[in-house]
Parts: sequence; structure tokens; C-alpha cells
Amino acid sequence: MHSLTAPTWPRPHGSCARPARLPALVGLALALALGPALAACGSSGTGSAGAQPLRSPPGPLTVSGPGDNWGVGVPGAPACNPLGGQSCMLPFPSDYYSVPDPSTPSGRRIDFPPPAMPANTSGTHIDPTAWNANDGFSPGSVVEVQVPGLDLARSGMADQYHVGDSLGPGAPVVLLDATTGRRLAWWAEADLRDPDPSSRLLLVHPAANLPEGHRIVVALRHLETSSGRPVPPDPAFSQALAEAGPLGSHLRSILGILARDAGVVPASLYLAWDFTVISTENLTGPLLHMRDAALAQLQGGVPTFQVTQVRDLGPADPGGDVIARQVIGTFQVPSFLTGPSGDQSDTLNLGPDGLPAQLPGNEENAVFSCLIPRSVYPGPSGPARPGRPVLYGKGLFSIATQMDSLGTRDTAYRYRLVLCSTNWEGLSGNDLATDARLLQDLSSFRILPDHLQQSMVNALYLGRLMSDPRGLDSSPAFRPGGVPLINSFEPLSYYGNSEGSLVGGALTAVSPEWTRAVLGVPSMNYSILLDRSSDFAPLYPLLDRSYPSRQAQQLIFALLQMLWDRGETDGYAEHLVSDPLPGTPVHRVLLQMAFGDHQVSNFATEIEGRTLGASVHRPALPPGLVDGDPFYGMAPAGSDSRAPAVLYVWQDPHVPPPPLANFPPSGPIDPHDFVPRSLPAAQDQLVGFLRTGTVRDVCGGGPCTTSATRGISSTTLAP
Repeated sequence: MHSLTAPTWPRPHGSCARPARLPALVGLALALALGPALAACGSSGTGSAGAQPLRSPPGPLTVSGPGDNWGVGVPGAPACNPLGGQSCMLPFPSDYYSVPDPSTPSGRRIDFPPPAMPANTSGTHIDPTAWNANDGFSPGSVVEVQVPGLDLARSGMADQYHVGDSLGPGAPVVLLDATTGRRLAWWAEADLRDPDPSSRLLLVHPAANLPEGHRIVVALRHLETSSGRPVPPDPAFSQALAEAGPLGSHLRSILGILARDAGVVPASLYLAWDFTVISTENLTGPLLHMRDAALAQLQGGVPTFQVTQVRDLGPADPGGDVIARQVIGTFQVPSFLTGPSGDQSDTLNLGPDGLPAQLPGNEENAVFSCLIPRSVYPGPSGPARPGRPVLYGKGLFSIATQMDSLGTRDTAYRYRLVLCSTNWEGLSGNDLATDARLLQDLSSFRILPDHLQQSMVNALYLGRLMSDPRGLDSSPAFRPGGVPLINSFEPLSYYGNSEGSLVGGALTAVSPEWTRAVLGVPSMNYSILLDRSSDFAPLYPLLDRSYPSRQAQQLIFALLQMLWDRGETDGYAEHLVSDPLPGTPVHRVLLQMAFGDHQVSNFATEIEGRTLGASVHRPALPPGLVDGDPFYGMAPAGSDSRAPAVLYVWQDPHVPPPPLANFPPSGPIDPHDFVPRSLPAAQDQLVGFLRTGTVRDVCGGGPCTTSATRGISSTTLAP
């Protein structure tokens, strides 16, 4: 696992209220009646005009641990973070909003006071209860801060293609792992969604996820305006540093750490602070507890299931050219939610120990759908030939019973794969109305990651049904003429695309049912994705109406990620291919990325690759396509790689590079749905990996483009 940096956000005096955009809502969102909203600003800063540089530390530069209580937990402390004289909760994340707690693995606990949390236009602050159960901030935290007058280029901020510059001796941001004394790489951007330069936030992204349970120190230094003048230190920071109480003492300790481990001179600083990353136990413990409790109930057996529909397709039916049969059914899973199966407003039921607990008799009646390709099914060309079982992860807002994309169906046919899916509860096609309503008042947001955790338990149960001869293989629907269609003696593997990779990486990290997974068009960390995804565009008007402040929106994304981590790969990436979680085998993964993807940001995929310590196929891109190296820190993959994680980048020559700004790509071609899943060479690569564990270079030693074939025929069936 390789670690790197994060981002920032604030708000100037008088900029709280801004008119909400009211563009036409898309699809179901049009029918939602949302009330008026007014985002809360918290306390306003005075800016840095006239401030004097920090010429010397106003007190001893001691070096102490993070256990002192110096922030909002101190009696009488203001609810709004005073470090930068900015809006409430800025800079973010900050241990100003955590308190010592010896009962947690990190030694701290989040303590967001309600008045500090963003408020909607009805004046309702987000309820911090769910957040305050965390013992630190997201490992994918974006560091958000406002620096009036900042010019990123003149200050030397590293962008996505020049991550190596972030570790230079004079880099303007120092992201320091205070637990190890090691500097971490990062890239930075301005929030260009905010049209007002005076309120625009600086966002600093870790180039890889931050180490769980570690203390991180952030320092901004040598900052310049567009005229080349130094940006003086924020006066609020200077004042706090001079205080004799716990706040000043803590900040002086931070300066001591920066001087000792990074050679940072106090006189160069604009601002410095620290925060604690959530611990592995606190982050992954709930899902692991659910997994172990659910699997224990099987006592080595298989879940109860029922086949409810068998659809035999003809060549004229949609998908019938390659799919012979679709089998639909349900299976019973212990539910850890507070209500009966199918209630979309439930949250996890927490026991006295704070972990999810099953209410007596509460079960989930989960749906499954399996596709049997014609290459497996008996027909004129011959008898049934049992197919390899592959648990398939479907995309955003799809449902299990929908027929899959052409590329996925073609892969199943060509290589005799039996694909079975279940719903990603919280982000399935059944949840769109619920998810849209969450944007009205984000106090209920935990509904979404709670349902995703339950859906991962469901997927593990479906995997058991696929891999055990007593499961689906025992049903007549999967044994026409008494001949099995599923080869349950072949090892189960996982393949997912889009949302199927966003959740699938987390699912694989906790799965004892398979050891190899292919993540197609992969990504993680919604706090980066939402701005950059065309999928979120229909929901942005709803967010604009309820939380119209651009600064508040960036803070909201960072806050939501702290909960979302438990339901997507960002919270499990550190353990996906190394340092496996308790009760979990070592896994290996192949990542297949579509360059210029409109729906999942390449920049988040690159962070995922670095976090996994993935090797990358080089040359990853044609020469001159981008200025710099998007894959800094990743070792080159061999032609027949058996590395724990391997990243292949697939590119269509008609698709330009994604914009560096935080907007979705807007070109006429979105490669997301066809690159690489519809390319025979990429299909051959992924199935070869699932079968042998070796990732072959199918691109002839050059960049992987839509013309790469490696001699693979679109009609060839694998042996």
C-alpha cells in the first residue's frame, strides 16, 4: 500500500447566500418536490489582508502526541474551527473536531457539534450522530481550505499528471504522516465549480489513500498570488498559535513536528493543522461482523433459495443471440437492518456494542438473476457444457433482473461463463427516489452505505449458492435434462463494472468465497467522483436547491465520504490485495480502465491503483497524449504479470483526455460502456486472469487501444 495526499474548503464573509440553480430535473427527480433551502455558513473569516508573516514561533516548538484535548471538546470552545478564520469546519478535515477517546483503536473520536454542520435551505443542520461514531476521518479525505488570492500555478501546486512534484523540497503543500515521519504525495486543484474566485476552495487530494489510524499533518507554505506576491499567514492562525492555552500548545507542537520531520520553517507557513485517519477496526468492523454472523448461520451449508422465473430466449429476443436462458429467483439472507426486507428507509440495527445486530427473525429476501450463455446451454450444436461460475457486479441504478450490456453478454458466451447478480441496495434502480430525497436533508444519508453493507452480505450468500453443488447447481432450472449448467467445481471468481467495481473492490476485500476479481472501469471515493461524473449531473439540481453554497457542497462531499467508506472500495482498498482483513484470504485483482471515462473519474482510479500498490502496463498511453505521468508511483507490469494488482489502461483514439478541472468529460463519445468490456482482447485478458491468475499483455507491448486484438476472434470460444 502506498500513501499520498488530500483537499480543502472555506467561505469568505458575506458570501453565504447565493441563488440556487433550478435547471430541469431529469427522470424521476422531476417528480420530487423539494422545499426551499439555505446553506449554513458558520462563522465568517476576516481574510488575510494586512497580516504579517510568521517570523518566529511564538512559543516553544515541542513535539507531542495527538492525545491532548485542544479542539471543540474543550468547554467553551467555539463550534466553528478557529484555525483559519474561515467558514465553519474549515480547514477540513481537522482534529479540532475530534476528542481523545481511549476506548477507540485510534485513540480519538469524531465530535461534530450540530451547529457546525451544513444546513439546508430550511435551516436544518445535518445531524452528526452517525459521523460521531467514527474514530477518525476518511482514508480518502480531500483536504479543503480557502486561501484568498491564491494562484495555484505561481505557487507550484502539483496537478494530476505531475504528482512527483508534490514531494519536492519546496512543495507548497506538505502532507506529513506524523505516525511514520514520512511525507505523502498529493495533487491539488481549485474548485472551479465555484464561479466566485474569492470563495473558491483549494482541494488537495492524496495520491493514494492515507494510512488508517495514522495522524496526518498538513502545512501550506510559500503561497503566491497572481501578481507573485506572498500570501501572508491567516491572522486567525497567527492568533491561535500565540495563545497560551491548549490550542496554541497543540499548534506549536505541530510546528515542531514539521520542523523535525519535513524541515518546514515556521516563517514560510500560511496555515498548518492535523487530523487523524479512521482506524481499520472502526472502518471495516461493522461489515466484517455482519459477514461472520451471516456465514456462521449457514453452518457450512448453503442459503435457502427459490427459482421464481425461467426465461428461455430465442435468437430474436434482446440478448437471445448469445444468452439462452435467464433464471430469476430469491434467496434468504440474515438482515441487519431495522425493518423488514424491502424497506428502503431502514438503517443498520446497532447492538449494545455498536455493531450491526440481526433482529430476531429478520431476513432479507434478496433477488438473484443468472445468465446462461448459448455456449453452455444444450442445443443444435451439442450437449450442455457446464460454465464457470462468476459473480457479476452490475452498474449504477441497474437491477439484477435487467439483461446485461452487450460486451458482458458476449464475454459470457465466448468463454462459457455463468453470470449471476444481485442488487446493490442503496444504489439500485429501485433506490433512485430514495437517494434523491436524501439530498433534501442529508441527516439520513447513512441509509445508503448501510444498505450497501447489507447488499455485500447478500452477494456473499449468492456466491456461496453459485460455488456449492448444493446451491443453484441442484435446481432443475440449472439442470435441463439432468445435465448441470454450472460447473460448481470451478473456483468462483468476481467480475464487476462501474458500480460493480466501486462496491466490488470492497466486497472482494471481505470475501472468503473467491480470491480473484476483475474490476472493470474501476474507481472509488465518491467525494472525488461526484463532481466528475456525468451520472451525478441529473441529481446536482436537487443538491443545488437544498444546499446551494458551492463551498458547503464540497464540505458535504467530504462528510458523506466518511460514511460512504463503509459501503465502497475506498474504505477497504488498503486491505484488498495486501494486509488482508481477519478471516479473509489474500486476493488478486485486475483493473481495466477506460481512458477519458465520463462516469468514473480516471483520477480516482489512479489513486486506487497507487493505494493497491498496483503495477501498470507501460506504455499506458500513446506518446504525447498527456503532459506528464498520470501513473506516478506505479511499477511497470511485466508481459505475463502475476503481481497482486495490475492496471491496464484502454484507450479509444477518438476520446480526448479528461479535463483536469472538477467537471465531467463532455466529449461526444463516452467509452465507459464499451471500453474495454466490448473488446475481444480485453475479454481474453480478463478471463485468462480469472482462470490462471496471470495477466497477459494482449496489446503487443504498446498502449492498449480499441484496435488491440492479439489475434482474438470475436467468435472464438475458449476451451
